[in-house]
Amino acid sequence: MISSVNKDLIDELQSDWNQQRPDLDPEPMGVVLRIQALAKILGDQTAARLQEFDLQWWQYDVLSTLRRQGEPFVLAATELADFSMLTSGAMTNRIDRLEEEGLVRRRKDDEDRRRVLVQLTRKGLKLIEGATEARFEAAMDALDGLNTRQRESLSNLLRLVLTAQED
Repeated sequence: MISSVNKDLIDELQSDWNQQRPDLDPEPMGVVLRIQALAKILGDQTAARLQEFDLQWWQYDVLSTLRRQGEPFVLAATELADFSMLTSGAMTNRIDRLEEEGLVRRRKDDEDRRRVLVQLTRKGLKLIEGATEARFEAAMDALDGLNTRQRESLSNLLRLVLTAQED
């Protein structure tokens, strides 16, 4: 049983549905609604942290994808689009904008001249390093109330739900 101190709005919603539609099990809806609420809250918190670096989510996504590759922080534009689940046209637009800001540069692929490579510049690397530290801090702050074992358990449970949806 949940103590009244730990009750949230979703508990009230579930109670309402129990009274109004006792034929429906509100427990799964409680899980889904909490995930959706957390996604919004955590997304807003992260966006606020990225704003400190004058970055939007899409910029962070592209720059962090390049950063995760390790030196020399390069990926083909098509691979960047695939990682971001974008069309090549949408990725071209993003690369153009990041290039205008001096955060990435385009290079020709020596092995295949048809491919365009995208590389972090020094400015882009410096920016993404700071933003990534802030992003990791925001994640840690969000889970501050959980111990290591609880975080691992939550991560494993969410992984099960996520992989079930991908199948």
